[in-house]
Amino acid sequence: MRKISLLIYALLVAIMPFVVSCEPIDPDNPPQLVLDTYELNVDGGGGDIPLFYALRNGVKGGEFEVVTAVDWISLKEVTQSTIVLRIEPSDIDEERFASVTIKYPGLDPAVRVSVLQDKQLLNKYSFDITNITYNSCTVTYSPVDMSMPYMANVIDAEYFRQSGVSDMNVFVETEMATYRDLAGRNKMTLEELMGRVTPQLIYKGVAVRDFAGMKPGSTYIAYSYGITFHGNEYTLLTPVHQKRIDIPMPKMYDVTFELSSQSSGGMAMFSIDPKGWTGYYSVQIAPEDSVYYLQPGVSMTESFIKGIASSFYDKARKSMASGSTAEQFLQGSCYKGARQLNVSIESGKRYMLIVFAVESENGSVPVMRSMPSMLYL
Repeated sequence: MRKISLLIYALLVAIMPFVVSCEPIDPDNPPQLVLDTYELNVDGGGGDIPLFYALRNGVKGGEFEVVTAVDWISLKEVTQSTIVLRIEPSDIDEERFASVTIKYPGLDPAVRVSVLQDKQLLNKYSFDITNITYNSCTVTYSPVDMSMPYMANVIDAEYFRQSGVSDMNVFVETEMATYRDLAGRNKMTLEELMGRVTPQLIYKGVAVRDFAGMKPGSTYIAYSYGITFHGNEYTLLTPVHQKRIDIPMPKMYDVTFELSSQSSGGMAMFSIDPKGWTGYYSVQIAPEDSVYYLQPGVSMTESFIKGIASSFYDKARKSMASGSTAEQFLQGSCYKGARQLNVSIESGKRYMLIVFAVESENGSVPVMRSMPSMLYL
């Protein structure tokens, strides 16, 4: 884990649309790579650690290469916005350090990242993740000490990126501060409150928890730590133990929308034919300065698709949290059947129309159910 500067990340997002394909390399405009951080501090448990990046003057067909002299660091994947390093769990009782070099065609000099990993964890918990669907899973928490009280929960991994929390002791203190405040508002001590939520949060022995309402295509962290309470204070008995949970996207229906457009002055008319799809579909119009705009000729990546799906899901969940039903949200924000949409546009700016099928199962939060169909204007 490490602290990610939200300001730097916002800057990276802002300049992402400037990624272009160019071949051969222009010596006056060589590729430029900017990372959100050049120093990683990773706990002994390791994991898949993303480096958020922005690439300018990219080379068509160019690929990143990660070089290191150690065998406990490797490249897992490269997405539209991240270079994901796989850090193996430490097997030694001391810190270890390595340097990682990130190469790219025409990038001179190469970018270097320092990785400092803490000593191996004393594993007091194991996690078994089962029954994974696109919006739920079951986590079995198995402690070594069956008599020790411990927290058993999950959290959206996005929390750590947005909050900048990298110290797990700080994470626990923040979590306990929230419960302490809740206890105070209910005229209880922290100890009394946590007694009330046993075994909903605090357990002894093996705990099996079912989690629902998870965001499709997102990453969650199952975590545990031993803890006891004394009035409004607590004592942490073990380090925080964690395990990554990757929630898949739902199965995509074979739906392709027929799209066409006309423009005149400051208006554009989009025609959408769902070609046999009788359910609802979502329409998003991305200007060229949007993070959801793809340069013509650039293929959709998994992270791009997940980003669109996540944006739609968050909008639907927010609406339902405000009192709308899934059907009310779909009726108010989505479409059915063939449609013609008139939209105001800025002269001289390029746009991309994104259309995909959506569906709610038994009144749950609606989700993306087809690959996006796209049209450029």
